[in-house]
Amino acid sequence: MRPIEKFFDLYGRFLARHPLPFLIIPFILTMISCFGFLKFSSQDDIWDIYAPLNAKSRYEEKALEQFEYASGAHHYRIQILVDRKDQGNLLNPASLSEIALINKLIIENSTIPEGSKFYTYPEICGVYCNESNAIVLGFLQAIIHTNSESANFVLTYPNAQALQNRIFLGYSLGNLHMTKRHNFDIVDGFKLFILHYMVDLRLPRGRQIRDNFEAELRVLFARATLESKNLNYALLSRTRELEEQRQISIVAIPYLGLTGIVLTLFMLITLVNFPLYKSQHIEAIFGVISPAMSLITTFGFLWSIEIPFSNILTVVPFLVMTIGIDDAFLILAGWRFSNKKSDLESRVGEAMSKSGASISVTSITDVLCFATGLISQMPVVRLFCLYTTVALTMDFIYQVTFFAAAVVFCGRRKIQQEEADRLNKKELLSGSSSAHSYVYKLKESLFNSWKCSKVADGSAFENVFKTSGKFEITKENGVNNGAIVKDEKKKDGWLRQFIEFLHHPLVKITILILFLTHIVASSYLCTLVNTDFDMENLYLKESPLTEISQKMQKFVLNEAFVVNFALTNMGSFENTRRRKQFNSMIMDLENIPKFGMGDQGTGLWTRDYEQTVSFWNPDDHDSMWEPVELLKNYRAFRLDEKFILTKTNEKGEEVINSFFWYITYHNMNSFLDVEFLLEQRRSIIRQYSQLFNVSSHHPLEKVPTESAASAPVNFIQTATSAIILMSVLVLLFVMNIEAMISVVISIVSVSCGTVAYLHLWDVRLDAVSLISMLMSIGFSVDYSAHICYHYFTNIMTDVPSNSISVIVGNSFNPVSMKQKSKIRGCLSLSGTQDTRERLHHTFKGVGWPVIQAGLSTVLGMVPLFFVDAYVVAVFWKTIVLISSNCYKIHMK
Repeated sequence: MRPIEKFFDLYGRFLARHPLPFLIIPFILTMISCFGFLKFSSQDDIWDIYAPLNAKSRYEEKALEQFEYASGAHHYRIQILVDRKDQGNLLNPASLSEIALINKLIIENSTIPEGSKFYTYPEICGVYCNESNAIVLGFLQAIIHTNSESANFVLTYPNAQALQNRIFLGYSLGNLHMTKRHNFDIVDGFKLFILHYMVDLRLPRGRQIRDNFEAELRVLFARATLESKNLNYALLSRTRELEEQRQISIVAIPYLGLTGIVLTLFMLITLVNFPLYKSQHIEAIFGVISPAMSLITTFGFLWSIEIPFSNILTVVPFLVMTIGIDDAFLILAGWRFSNKKSDLESRVGEAMSKSGASISVTSITDVLCFATGLISQMPVVRLFCLYTTVALTMDFIYQVTFFAAAVVFCGRRKIQQEEADRLNKKELLSGSSSAHSYVYKLKESLFNSWKCSKVADGSAFENVFKTSGKFEITKENGVNNGAIVKDEKKKDGWLRQFIEFLHHPLVKITILILFLTHIVASSYLCTLVNTDFDMENLYLKESPLTEISQKMQKFVLNEAFVVNFALTNMGSFENTRRRKQFNSMIMDLENIPKFGMGDQGTGLWTRDYEQTVSFWNPDDHDSMWEPVELLKNYRAFRLDEKFILTKTNEKGEEVINSFFWYITYHNMNSFLDVEFLLEQRRSIIRQYSQLFNVSSHHPLEKVPTESAASAPVNFIQTATSAIILMSVLVLLFVMNIEAMISVVISIVSVSCGTVAYLHLWDVRLDAVSLISMLMSIGFSVDYSAHICYHYFTNIMTDVPSNSISVIVGNSFNPVSMKQKSKIRGCLSLSGTQDTRERLHHTFKGVGWPVIQAGLSTVLGMVPLFFVDAYVVAVFWKTIVLISSNCYKIHMK
C-alpha cells in the first residue's frame, strides 16, 4: 500500500470512530463565513480587469492622463446615440432642430440635485464645456441653410471648415454618405449623431452628481424616444455598461439552483441499487450539499478580506458543483467496492484508501493547475483562478470531512441492515428442506476434496483461473458454509469482451489512426484561431446595449478611430531639421496604408502655428520657435490651451513642456485591424524614439485589442506551466513514468482539441475564452489522473491479497504468504494478461464513477444553455468539448 493510501486508510478508520466532529465543524465554518457576505464588493470595470498588467497600452494611457481633454481621466462621459426610426438621413432641418431642442433643454434647463444643492449642466461639465454639442449642431444647421454652397462652411470629415476655423466632427457624426466635390470628399448625409455630456468628477461629491445626472438623462431620453415621431435616442455610459454586464450574473445565478436539482436527480437515479436500502440516496443529497457549503465558505472568506466579485465569476459555482459531484461519485464507489464482510472501520478505511488517494491527486492537480493562472498578466484571469483555487481547496476539504462523515453514518445504517438481512437468510437456510441441505453439503465436499489437495503448489488455483476466470473461497462468521465459485466471466462478460475488443490489433491500429488524425486536425485548426473580439460579447444577447454597442463599434472602427498622441519633454523646435523630422513622423503616422486619412484627419497645433508664422514673419522663421517666444506667440495667436502643458525652466521662464495631438483612422472592420494598426503605429514611433518621446493611445487598444492579442501568449505560458507541474505531480503520486507520459499526452490533446473545436463553434481566443480554455487543462488532468492512478498503481489479481482462505471440512485454514504469491503468479502469466486485468480492475473501480462524473458535469451545464450570453456560452461549450475529448482520449 502506498503512503498516501496508507494515510487515508488510517484516516478513514479514525473517521469511522469519530464522524460527528467532521460533520459539525465544516457546517459551523460555513455559517461563520456567511458574515463575509456583508462586505460584498464588485469589480466589473472591463477597461481595467481585462487589460494585461504588462500591456503597453497601460503605460501609454498613463502618459496621456496629464492631458485632461485627451484622456478624460477626471471626467465622466455620457453619450446619446441618435438615429431615425426609418433609418434615414439626419441631415435635414426637422431632425437637427429636434436634436438641438432637446440639447438646449439639457444645457439650459436641467437641474442636477446633490444633497441640498442643485447644479446646472454648465457647472458640472468641466474642461469640456467649450466642446459643446451646440457648436456642432449650429454648424450643421448653417450647412443646410447655405445648401452646402458657401465657401465659409464646408462639411468635410472629420475636420470641417467654418469661417476659417476647424470643427472636429469625428466624435459626433457617423454612418456617413459622401460625394466628391472640388477634389474634396463632402459629407452630404449621415445616419448617426452622437451627443456628448460630461461630468467633472473632481467636484465635491462628483460621483453622486454623475449618478443623479445620468438618472435624469435616462428618463428624459427614454421619454423622448417614445414621444418622437422620427428619432430614437439611446444612452451609452460606463455605468450602464457595468449594469448590463452584471445582468449576466443576475440571470445566471438562479440557474445554479436548477443545476443543484438536476445533479441531485442524476445522483439519485445512478445510485439506485437493489434491495433499495443499498441505494446511496441520502449520500447523494449530501454530495450536493458539500460543494454548496464550500462555495459559501469560499465567497464569504474572500469577500471578508475585500476580494471583489466580477461577473466572469458567475461560472465558478457551476464549476465547483460539478467537480464536487465528481469526487462524491468516487468516494461512494470506494464504499460500494469495499469488502462487505469487514466491519465499519475497515470498510471506511478501505474506501478512503483508494478514493481518498485518487481525489487527492486530482484535487491537488486541479488546485495547482488553476493556481498557475495566478501568475497570468490578465487581472480577470487572476481573479477567476483565485476564486477557483480557494473554492476547489475548500471542496476537497469538505469532501474528505463533511461528506465522508455523512457516508460513515449512512454506511453504519447499511451495515446494520445487511446484518439483519444476513440473519434472516441464515434462519431461512436452517429451516430449509433436508434434500436441499444434502445437495448443498455434497457440492461443498466434492469441491473441497478436489481443491485443497493442490493448495500447496497453487496448481489448482491456476486451473480454476484458466477455466472459470475468478474464484473466491470464503469464511463467513467463522462457520464453513462451503466453497462458492463465482464465475466472473459470466458476471462481467460484456466488460471483458470490451477489453478484448480494445486489445484486438485492428482496433488498436484504428484508434491510433483516429488519435493521430485528431491531433493533426486540431493542430491545423489551432493555426486558424484568431483573437477578434466584439464588445457586445460582454452583454446578454437580448440586452439593449447589444445593438447600441454594435452601432458604436461600427462607427468607431469604420469612420472615426481617433488616436491621441502625446510628446513629453518637447525640447526646442528652433532647429529646422528637428522640425522636419517631427513632420516626417507625423506624415508617416497619417498615411499608414489602408487606415490613414492623410492630413485631413489630423489635429496638430504645430501646423497651424507654422502657417501663421510663415504669414507674419517669413524671414526669421526659426526664432519664432524659440521656447519662450513659442509660448508667447501660441497665446497671442489664440491657439487652444488644451493641447499644451507648460513648465518653468531653470531661468524661471515658462515654456511648453509637453503637448498632444490627434490623428483619425478609418476603414477598420474588426479589432484584428486595430491590432495591425497598433503594431504599425508603434513601429513608426520606435523609428523616431531617439528624437521624440511619443506615446499614443485609444481606449479600445487596451481592451479588447491588446487583451485579446495577449490571450494566446497567456494561454501557452499557463498551459506549459500547468503541463510541467502536472507531470511532476503525477510522477510523484503514481511513481510511474508511463503514467506521466499518458497524462501529458492527454493534457496536450484535450487542450489542443478544445481550442480547435471551439474555433469551429464560433469562439475566438480572447480574454473571456482564455479562462474557459484554462479549465480544459484542469479537467483533462482530472480524468487522466483518475484513470492513470488506478491503472498504474494496481497490479490486479483476482484473489484479494488480504483474505485468501481455504475451507477444509469444518475448519478454517489460512494460506501462507508464499502460497498467496504462487496464486498471484498464476493470475499474471504474461504482460498481455496483466494489461487485461489492469484494465478490468480500472474499469470496475473508476470506470463507472468517471462516466458518472462526466455526465454530471455536462448535465450541470444544461441550465446555462438558457443564459444567452457569450461569457456563459463559452464556458458550457468548453465543458461539453472537454468531456467528449477526455472520454475519447481515455478510451484510446
